[in-house]
Amino acid sequence: MDQPAILSQIAVLIPARRQDPQLNPLVDSLLLAGFGAVIVVDDGSPAEDKPLFQLLAAKDRVHLLHHAVNLGKGRALKTGINYFLNTFPQFSGLVTADADGQHTPAAIARVAQALESAQRRSVLGVREFGGDVPLRSRFGNSVTRLVFHFFSGHRLLDTQTGLRAFSTALLPELLALTGERYEYEMTVLAYLCRHGTPPAEVTIPTIYIDKNRSSHFDPVRDSMRIYFVLLRFYASSLASAALDFAVFSAMFLITRNILVSVIAGRVSSLANFLLNKRFVFFSDRSYAGALWRYYLLAAAIAAVSYSAVRASFVYWHWNVFATKIAVDALLSLASFSVQRTFVFPSSEGR
Repeated sequence: MDQPAILSQIAVLIPARRQDPQLNPLVDSLLLAGFGAVIVVDDGSPAEDKPLFQLLAAKDRVHLLHHAVNLGKGRALKTGINYFLNTFPQFSGLVTADADGQHTPAAIARVAQALESAQRRSVLGVREFGGDVPLRSRFGNSVTRLVFHFFSGHRLLDTQTGLRAFSTALLPELLALTGERYEYEMTVLAYLCRHGTPPAEVTIPTIYIDKNRSSHFDPVRDSMRIYFVLLRFYASSLASAALDFAVFSAMFLITRNILVSVIAGRVSSLANFLLNKRFVFFSDRSYAGALWRYYLLAAAIAAVSYSAVRASFVYWHWNVFATKIAVDALLSLASFSVQRTFVFPSSEGR
């Protein structure tokens, strides 16, 4: 199928908080390229921007949606996805792009074409963070990539890109995900990787206009929202560690025996196993196949925990409870990583 035919069955969704000077020429270029529709979501822009948005609405194949107040990028994306599914169910896919000129029409078309040729349910337009890239953008993306890789087991080159393509069949699943602001995009990536269908990646130009000063991304507040999404992967390990510590503390106060207390604390392991299998890693490995691996790991973790806590208590006279917390915090990170790769690997990884 040639490019115009492919693009005519794909829509572009652009959430916009303000009427950026780059938006109007971008929409014109997308229409000229042959996209079947361009959906613009005005996410609560001020009154002075309304006439500019209405100029967009007058264009053929442009569909303008409004939020009365700013509801966040995640909500704007969901509004656009819902409209797309109701209006263009016959289209093959939807591409999301930013309104500030970071994504060129050629890059958007390349990602859209990759959705068809890669036979994947999703595609990311990934940037190369070299050259004159603002420090906060380079640092933020590097940290998020590392954290995402640890928690999900998947190495993506650009976890914060807004240029993404999705098959129409996938969109109802994404519409049901939580998140109203920037964290929604991270939730989508976590969902795709967690279910064994990580997106394909296409390299696009890295463009920052005026050092990205027009961005509405709050480095502190929005970053915390994103990292809380990733922390959900780790929540069951934290809950298990808290239960382990509670049982360990009670037994140690009764017996004053570290070995007995460590063994008793392992009662949390079965709860951790069930939570991780079903709700964290979504593993389709049989219970028998996963259980022996899990308890082999649990035995190794318990042995290391006992040795470290006992040595610290006997030889250095450290507080046994503080030591237990510190040791198990480190071991829980190692345990999570091993569970992801050895106990509950994704179907794609086998």
